[in-house]
Amino acid sequence: MTRGIPALAAVLALGACSSAPSPKSEMAPAREPVAAREERVRPAPPPMKLDADQGIAARLNNEIVTWKDVGDSLSKVKAAVSPELRRQTLRQMVEERLFLQAAKKNGVTVGEQELDDAIRRDIKMYGGEEEYDRWRRLRNLTMTEAREEKRRTILIYKLYRHIIQKSFQQPDATTPGLLVDSVAPVEVAAFYEKNKDRFKAIENVTFSRIALQFATPAEREAKLALAHSILRHLDEGGDFVMMSIHHSAIRMARDQEYRNKSRKDLDGFAPATIALLFDTLKVGETSGVVEDGQTWNIFRLEKRIHQREETAAEAEPKIRATLESEKREENRRKLRDRLVRDAYLWPADLFDEE
Repeated sequence: MTRGIPALAAVLALGACSSAPSPKSEMAPAREPVAAREERVRPAPPPMKLDADQGIAARLNNEIVTWKDVGDSLSKVKAAVSPELRRQTLRQMVEERLFLQAAKKNGVTVGEQELDDAIRRDIKMYGGEEEYDRWRRLRNLTMTEAREEKRRTILIYKLYRHIIQKSFQQPDATTPGLLVDSVAPVEVAAFYEKNKDRFKAIENVTFSRIALQFATPAEREAKLALAHSILRHLDEGGDFVMMSIHHSAIRMARDQEYRNKSRKDLDGFAPATIALLFDTLKVGETSGVVEDGQTWNIFRLEKRIHQREETAAEAEPKIRATLESEKREENRRKLRDRLVRDAYLWPADLFDEE
């Protein structure tokens, strides 16, 4: 009897083992294919964010634009850089690279002599090297940077001309419908009739101002001495705008808000001050110390416009340039949109926000 008990226990144990489900760990799993296993265990890449502070901002065919590139492009901007300004700058950079890639593909180049001639025309347009250099410094451009910017401008314009010519001579699916940017006389006449107010007589000035206010005779003398001290610093090469920001008590002077002002706009100034700004100072010239009301002032004339009313014939070159510019801008958008369709672009909706 005692010998049967272990045997019975063994039978019961065997029955339990056969009726209970076997744990999965005791079963040899089928081997996954290597590729499927690697795909299953590989972590998904983190999504790329357009407004991230670092890394890739955009991809265009075989080129990338990083947020560092965007930051470098905006490094000379003195004001706070908004997210929208960064995205706008990114769009401009990608668009320019898109055009430069297309120019290279189409064999369009700009020679050094061609670039030199264009720079000379710009200098003549600005009224001489001094005024050209002043424009360049206002844009925080070195001469090398100004040349390269001009080279890119010419290259893109030549690309337009090349594609327009191709669309007439050898049209195919790759030639977008660009406008011929010449302007007919009838277009000039229609523009003049529609915009006659733009060709009326205009007289205005843009100037910078350092304004030192006083309230008492003693303060008047102290501020006069300060004004002469500031004038000496300016004669030694001091920065006019920084002097105004530091010393001026009047907000409009600190913020340099005297742009395109007519005589009527300045009726708060004394007649002698208005005459100084409109009739006496030369563009770029700094005045002496000028008393106006309870303020000692130093002025620098930045720009003066004295335009008499223009006839249609007199205004024709200006109108033609405006209409040609409008057509080139429309061509730019059409060409960009066409090139984007044929390119690899990430983010794909980069230009949808315009």
